[in-house]
Amino acid sequence: MNDKRRLVITGIGVVSPIGVGKKVFWNALLEGRCGTKRLSSFDVSTYPTQVAGEIRDFDPIDFMSHKEARRMDRSSQMILAAAIMAAEDAEIEFGVDMSRVGVFTGTAVGGQAWAFREYDTFREKGIKRINPFTAISTFPNASSAQISFKFGCKGPSDTVSSGCVSGAVALGYALDNLRAGRIDVAFVGGTEAPLDPGIFGAYCAARVMTDEVENPSRVPRPFDVRRNGIVLSEGAAVLICETLEHATDRGARGYAEIAGWSHNADSYSMMMINPDGTQAKAVIHEAIRDADMSLDQIDYIQAHAPGTVADDMTEAAVLEEVFEVRIDKIPVVSLKSMIGHTQGACGVIEAATAALSIYNGVILRSINCDTLDPNCRLRINRCRPINTQIGGMLLNTFGFGGKNSSTVLRALK
Repeated sequence: MNDKRRLVITGIGVVSPIGVGKKVFWNALLEGRCGTKRLSSFDVSTYPTQVAGEIRDFDPIDFMSHKEARRMDRSSQMILAAAIMAAEDAEIEFGVDMSRVGVFTGTAVGGQAWAFREYDTFREKGIKRINPFTAISTFPNASSAQISFKFGCKGPSDTVSSGCVSGAVALGYALDNLRAGRIDVAFVGGTEAPLDPGIFGAYCAARVMTDEVENPSRVPRPFDVRRNGIVLSEGAAVLICETLEHATDRGARGYAEIAGWSHNADSYSMMMINPDGTQAKAVIHEAIRDADMSLDQIDYIQAHAPGTVADDMTEAAVLEEVFEVRIDKIPVVSLKSMIGHTQGACGVIEAATAALSIYNGVILRSINCDTLDPNCRLRINRCRPINTQIGGMLLNTFGFGGKNSSTVLRALK
């Protein structure tokens, strides 16, 4: 594939439960820090789940004016902050033709938290007391629009809302547009701010979350025999993605190449992966095929692995069937063991992690997996980070609504 059709990541910005900013985030990953805490932003004493991946060290005023911040939902504040950090990290100066710069973001719930709060205001005080910025702040596409406005991007500006795979699909759409030559640069982001009483309560009612109360840092437990549900988290990440030709011309540092991707639906359940794994296997094979790579070139897997009993078991079985005897030699890690499940943002946050792993030559470790479920026959890296060269990497993202997405990254040559 020629350089015009290859995509590289040149900038990374992250807002996460274990740190704000690329450096802090990466150091926390190396330490194996857990971002799960007892929720403090509202009273959860009557909720069956009382822990979450809450971000307590993010102040939007560090990245934007108070006037700008007050017109945005938290999900937009976080993704705009991540975009600013990513652009600074990429050391990119935008030219005159901003029609060659696109924005692709993903979110599952968008600005619903703002909408819920304003609905309460409407019921209590009437229509005249509704915040005039409610409509533009609660649209899911506010995340892509805010980035476009901030940087003056004139290329395609779209938001994908497809459950947990939203950010992963946004990354895939950016890859398609860069490959097609429609744009040279893309902001690719994912964001989620679901820690609202109503939204959090809805997840509790769905019975998909952990009931751990005493030891928040011990959950989630992907692949552990005692795993008992997800940890709902907030967070955002943005990647600056460029064609290799564009990045090379401006002398940019590249973290890794996004080599291929695929997505599909299994039409089985709104809440879980189809246990037969047919579509999950298909999406992995297609992503590797799209990358023009073979199964033998995958050295490391970042699993979706949210910490639910059924889905972790299904994904483990899928990986075992896809990679056959090689699966015993491939380290598998769940980033969600440290940051929880950031829903529509997880695909981009985990792609940022994958790029940093490839660039730094480090296979991270999963935490909270003390006793590996014998039904999950994988080589979970549980002890310590491994310093090694990573040639190719598979990133899985599976989501509510029966959505599946896989992305393949590789080291730059």
